[in-house]
Amino acid sequence: MSKNNAKAKVLYVDDDLENLSSFKAVFRRDYDIFLADNAEKGLEILRENNIQVLISDQRMPETTGTELLEQVAKEFPKTQRFLLTAFSDFDPLVEAINKGKLQGYFSKPIDADFIRRRIKEGLEKHYLEIQNQDLLEKVQERETFLNAIVENIPDFVFVKDAKTFQYLRLNQSAEAFLGYSPKEMLGKTAHDVFPHETAEIFHQNDLEVIKRGRVVEIPEEAVRSKAKGLCYLDTKIIPIKDDKGQLVYILGVSRDITEHRNLQEKEKSLQSQLRHFQKMEAIGTLAGGIAHDFNNILASIMGYTELSFAKVEKETVLKDYLAKVLTAGARAKELVGQILTFARQSDEEIKPVRIDMILKEVLALIRSAIPTTIDIRQNIESHSMVLGNHIKFHQIFMNLFTNASQAMEEEGGVLEVGLINVELDHSDLLNDQGLSPGNYLKVTISDTGAGISPHIMDSIFQPYFTTKEPGEGTGMGLAMVHGIVENSGGKIFVKSDLGKGTVFTIYLPVTAKTIEYAAEENEELPRGDERILFVDDEQSIAMMSQLTLEQLGYRVTSLSNSIDALTLFRSRPYEFDLVITDMTMPKITGDIFSAELIKIRPELPIILCSGYSRKISKARASAIGIKAFLYKPVQKAQLARTIRAVLDHSESDLSD
Repeated sequence: MSKNNAKAKVLYVDDDLENLSSFKAVFRRDYDIFLADNAEKGLEILRENNIQVLISDQRMPETTGTELLEQVAKEFPKTQRFLLTAFSDFDPLVEAINKGKLQGYFSKPIDADFIRRRIKEGLEKHYLEIQNQDLLEKVQERETFLNAIVENIPDFVFVKDAKTFQYLRLNQSAEAFLGYSPKEMLGKTAHDVFPHETAEIFHQNDLEVIKRGRVVEIPEEAVRSKAKGLCYLDTKIIPIKDDKGQLVYILGVSRDITEHRNLQEKEKSLQSQLRHFQKMEAIGTLAGGIAHDFNNILASIMGYTELSFAKVEKETVLKDYLAKVLTAGARAKELVGQILTFARQSDEEIKPVRIDMILKEVLALIRSAIPTTIDIRQNIESHSMVLGNHIKFHQIFMNLFTNASQAMEEEGGVLEVGLINVELDHSDLLNDQGLSPGNYLKVTISDTGAGISPHIMDSIFQPYFTTKEPGEGTGMGLAMVHGIVENSGGKIFVKSDLGKGTVFTIYLPVTAKTIEYAAEENEELPRGDERILFVDDEQSIAMMSQLTLEQLGYRVTSLSNSIDALTLFRSRPYEFDLVITDMTMPKITGDIFSAELIKIRPELPIILCSGYSRKISKARASAIGIKAFLYKPVQKAQLARTIRAVLDHSESDLSD
C-alpha cells in the first residue's frame, strides 16, 4: 500500500484475455488493476497513469515481455517491473535481469500470495526510490543555493583539506583576486602556488587554527596577488569538524581591505600634515609676535641712529660707528624677514628672486640644526634671478637639505650645494625631459648618504609617499618640491646609488627682470612741506619719526593714541595732507583707524606701517583705500620716497 493508504496501481499485460480476467479477479481488492492485451496498449496506460508496478507475460505476439520491460525501463525507470514466464523462457529472463530491465519474475502457474509479497517489496522499493529522489533533489537544490551564495559573495572563500592543506574549493571572487584558475589551485598547497614567504604565512595560519581548534582572525594580512600585486586582507580562518569532532576542513573567508587601508593611511597622512600645518601656524604666530615687538625696537634704534648720523657733519670715528649700527640694523631686519619666511607667513608674490641668496640663507639656518659630522660645501657661482616666490624656493631648499642631512645623520658625510648658469639648446638631451632651449640656473644638491632604492625611485615625487615611520613624515615634502619647481617652469631630476648617495638637480629658467634696488646712501632725499599726522602707540617711535620727517621739511603732528588721533582728525579733517599710522595699536588698530578716516575724507592719502600683523596685507590695505604699505623698521630714505610717491600720485610700487 502507498503511504496515503490509496491502492497501488498495478498494470498486467498478457495477450490471453482469460489470464487478464483471472488476474483482476484475484487482485482487484488489493490493488487498482489496469489491464492490457498487448505491449502497445500497456505503454499507453503507463503514459496516462502513474503506474507503480508492471507485470508482463513473456510470450506475446509482436512484442515480447522482455522487450516491453526494456522500453518501460527507459521511459518509466521508477516503475517496478516483473516478468511472468515459464521455465522454457529462462534464457531471455536471465538476460533481462542482467541488463536491469526488471526487478523480479513470477513462474507459471501464478502464486497469488507470492505475487503479493513481491509486489509489496516492489512498492516499498518504489517509494524508497521516490523518497531518495526527493532527498537528492533537495540536496541538489541546497547545494545549488549554497553554491550561488559562495560564488556571488564578494568576499574570498577557500576550503582546504585539514590534513594535506590542499585547496579543495575557491569561489569566483578568490579566483579573480588571486589571479589563479581552479586548475592552478585545486589539489595543490599554498607552497605549490604562492611565493615562499606568502605561502609560509598561510601555512602558519592553518597550523594556528589546528592548534586552537577555533576561529582565527587576521585583521590585516599582507598578500601578494598574481593579479593585483601586494594587497591587504581581513581574514577569518574557521575549523570545520565532522560529527565526531574531528577537524576535516579549513574554511577561509577574506575581504580585500587594500583600498580601505590606503584611505586610512592617507587620512593619517592628512592628519599628520594638519598637525604640521597647525604647528607651523603656531610657530608663525609666535614669530609674528616676536617680529612685531622686535621691529618696533629696531625702528627706534635705526631711527635715532639715522637722526644722529645726520647730525654728524664730518667724517669722524663716531660717524663710522653710527654707520656700522645702521648696517647691523639692516641685517637684523633681514633676519626678521628670514624668521617670518621660515614660519611661512610672508605674502606669496611672484617676483624676481636671487636663488644664490636663498641658498645661503637656508644653509645658514640649517647649519646649526644638523650634526657637526656633516660637512657643508658650497659652490655658488651665479647671481642670476628667476621668477617665483621667495618663500616657496625657501621651502624647496629647506626640504632637500633636511632630507640630505637625515640621510647622513648616523655616519656623517658631505652635503654639497652647487649653483651655475647653463645654456640649453636643441641638442641637449634635457629637451626630451620637457625643457625648452634657453638660459637656466642649475642647482645641484648632493649627499653621501644611504641612497634611494631603485624600486621606489619612480614614487618619491608622489603625494603621500614616504619611507619614514608613521608620524615622522607626511609624504608631501618631495611632492611639494616637484610642484613648486614645475610651476616655476623648471624641472627636477634625481640620481642615486645605494650606499653612495643621492644627487638632486634642478633647472630653473633665468628671468631678464631685475630687482629694483634702493638708491645709494649719498643720494639726496626728496623733501616737502606738507602737513603730516603720524600715529604710533610706541611713543619713542612717534617722537623719532616726527624728528625724521621734520628734517625732511614736513610739518608734523605725532600722537601715540589712536583714539586721540581720530578725535583730532574729526575736529580738523582738512588740516592734514597725509596720515602715517602704525597697524598694531591698542583700542583701534591701524586698518580700522584708516577706514574711519577715509569715511570722513575719502581722498585722504594714508601710509600704513606694520612690524608684523596677520590681520593686514598689501591687498587688504589697498582694498581699504590705503595708498602705501610699509614693513618696519622703515628707514629714512624709504620713507622719504614713499611719502613723495603718495603725495605726488606716483604709479610706482609703493611698498618695500
